[in-house]
Amino acid sequence: MKNVALTVSGNRYEIKLEDSFADFVNKDLEEAGVNLHQDNKPDKLLKAYLRLAKQATNYEDEIELLIETLDGL
Repeated sequence: MKNVALTVSGNRYEIKLEDSFADFVNKDLEEAGVNLHQDNKPDKLLKAYLRLAKQATNYEDEIELLIETLDGL
C-alpha cells in the first residue's frame, strides 16, 4: 500500500491505495496540473476529475463500438 497525498485550500489529504493504483493516481494528478507537494486550488482537482470522467466516457463509447462490431460478425 502507498499513500497518495495532496493539499487543497490549505487542507492536507492522504489516502492509502494499492501500489499500482497509487502510482496511476499520482501520475494522473501530476499530468492534470495538480501539484502533490504544494497547496492547490479546488478548481485544479475538479479539472483533474473532469479529465478522468471524459476518459472514462470515451472508453465506454469505444467498448460499446467494439461490442457492436463483434455482434455484427
